[in-house]
Amino acid sequence: MKDRTSRRRPASEPPPERPDLFAPAPADDPEAADPAALARAATLASGRAMRGRLWTEARALAGLAESYARLGERARRLDLTVETMDLKLLFETINCDPEILRERFWVREGDDPDRAVKAAYWDHRRALMTAARQTQTELMRRVRNAERIAREAGGTVAVSEAGRAAEAETVRWVELTDEAIAEEGDGAASGRQGGTL
Repeated sequence: MKDRTSRRRPASEPPPERPDLFAPAPADDPEAADPAALARAATLASGRAMRGRLWTEARALAGLAESYARLGERARRLDLTVETMDLKLLFETINCDPEILRERFWVREGDDPDRAVKAAYWDHRRALMTAARQTQTELMRRVRNAERIAREAGGTVAVSEAGRAAEAETVRWVELTDEAIAEEGDGAASGRQGGTL
């Protein structure tokens, strides 16, 4: 009778090599780090698992596909610039309702993650308002001088309804105080009567 301990046991297979999970993307696979491509691959694999009635794997792959899709959407938002954004969105942005801009750029109390860009927006808007007031003041001065010269020469000055409306808008800008401009973006300035930019 042979001793059981003398029997040769099959050599165990070496464990599979652990992949380097943080290695850079291979040069020959540009989609290896593309969330959209990974989402498509996970969605395709999930569909195959469902057809094979591998329900657990199908659910896990569907969740993975959704996660990659969210990453892809976030990456697109981060890469969005004026040069790359959709033209329809650019048109809507240029012609945006001022009240929508005021609401979006309102600086919230407490922790506001967008505080810096919102502050930059209001600083830029105040600078534009100051420049517009200077331009309108100079325009009014020139118009008044031209009217004075015309009257001194014996002429008359007729102002149309459109001209009166333009003059009223100019007066609003001219009368806009430094304090009102400084308050732009604050609640107290939301109902100001100055002109619009």
